[in-house]
Amino acid sequence: MVFSNTEIAWPGGLLALAKKITRKDTLMKPHLLFLALLSCLTIHSGYALAEEPVDGPKYNFVCADYAKGEVCLVTDKGEVKRVIKTRNPNDVWSLPNGEILFAWRMGVSIYDKDGKQVFEWKSSEKRDEIHTCQALPNGNILIAQNGPARLIEVTRKGKVVKEIKVKTKKNDLHMRFRMCRKLDNGNYLCMVSCDDEIRELDPEGKTVRVIRDIPGVRMAKAHAVMRLPNGNTLFSTGAGAMAVEVDKDDKVVWKLERKDLPGIKMGFMTGLNRLANGNTILSFYQGSHHLLEVTREKKLVWKYRLPSQRTVVSVQVLDQEGDATKGQVFK
Repeated sequence: MVFSNTEIAWPGGLLALAKKITRKDTLMKPHLLFLALLSCLTIHSGYALAEEPVDGPKYNFVCADYAKGEVCLVTDKGEVKRVIKTRNPNDVWSLPNGEILFAWRMGVSIYDKDGKQVFEWKSSEKRDEIHTCQALPNGNILIAQNGPARLIEVTRKGKVVKEIKVKTKKNDLHMRFRMCRKLDNGNYLCMVSCDDEIRELDPEGKTVRVIRDIPGVRMAKAHAVMRLPNGNTLFSTGAGAMAVEVDKDDKVVWKLERKDLPGIKMGFMTGLNRLANGNTILSFYQGSHHLLEVTREKKLVWKYRLPSQRTVVSVQVLDQEGDATKGQVFK
């Protein structure tokens, strides 16, 4: 007796099996039922032994290589479709119209889908570093300036229309800010990397929350942070090599660390991308792989090291629903 994949589709396949396998079959050949059910479970990994992790990306994505100075669009086959040369890129976004927005050493740029630069804002400070940017719903762009220690919102014509001063405990030009995000409620979520803390500011710049000194969490030049739809905060701890999700009371509800993936050398953890299915894409400045995808159960889905890249500091999966300009992409 042969069963097709359609016939053993879970859970409807059980009904098909009941109709196809007679009482005589089960009495004379009880192994038929066992084999059919085993096949059903094997095909439907949600109910079966989990599939082995694969080498190579399972999605199309855009990423930034800080050390090499490249923003790359990469296919799910690992083919680099486009490379934008720049200086020390960090935060990178794919916008709904095909534009690529990214922060680089002294500014922020946007390239259209044909590879033409359509926007550039460059810092006028003698000493500055730009590591973060975000497209806002009104068309403006959020930028964090490490030099003058401030968040600004800039129009597409380059005009600064809002400024939020942010005092830090350490005066570290390079490490002051990493990823910063404007939230739906108008607050700003800032990774103050030099102080190893996450700070939430209200629209006027007043600190309303600080996330730091969490038991079991090592913040060391922490990198990315985002507010999830359920109100939790997800972040990467940089040299601490941890991805951590905390609730509104700063209680850890999920954490991924080195011991959870013994076959992987997790180095300096940088960018994060939380997918709608609950899985998390992680990028690394150092380690055995540039990119990983893990489930809530800390199972490795895929791992990848780009052949020609050096340090991946930010990643956004392109094969996901949501408008990055409206805060619907969580990275």
